[in-house]
Amino acid sequence: MGSDDNEAGKAAGKYLADKGQNSGICVNTLPGSANIEAFCAGFVAGMTEAGGAAEVLPLPASSFGSQTAVAQAVRAHLLQNPGINGVFTVSDVDANAAISGIQQSGKMGQVAVCGINFNETILENIKSGTQACAIDQQGYMQGFLAVSILNANVNYGLTVPTREILTGLGFVDASNVDQVISGVAQGTR
Repeated sequence: MGSDDNEAGKAAGKYLADKGQNSGICVNTLPGSANIEAFCAGFVAGMTEAGGAAEVLPLPASSFGSQTAVAQAVRAHLLQNPGINGVFTVSDVDANAAISGIQQSGKMGQVAVCGINFNETILENIKSGTQACAIDQQGYMQGFLAVSILNANVNYGLTVPTREILTGLGFVDASNVDQVISGVAQGTR
């Protein structure tokens, strides 16, 4: 039950490339972590398949959760590689830090950001146009479906599915951000 990390990254790469970002980086703040590596590998593949080019920007694991470290790394990388116009992050915290790094590099409005997961700040970033999109793994559906399936098994003897059930990926962007904000207010997002 959940989301396929490689497919989520691939969809993000394709999304940004389809919007005109033809050169991207995946900011990896947890090198060696299987799910994060899958996000980044998928991003590179998705952007490449859509006609762009992408690479992974691996940061020391100590940068995970450090907005300052991520912002400084993104800023430096953008200044050293002025052709980059798309950034993919592996968490909502990293997305906010990447936006700060883009601002510090003077490239706001030139570099689009997409990241995994969202919080209220990310939703406001998307609404204001500061961030292009967020990949939603749809955690509510993960929990709802898991409990529903187990309830059906325990109470009615229904067989538990043996294949994966993908609850995502979903995109949150300007086209649906207001609906997602409404879902957050209702406690279902």
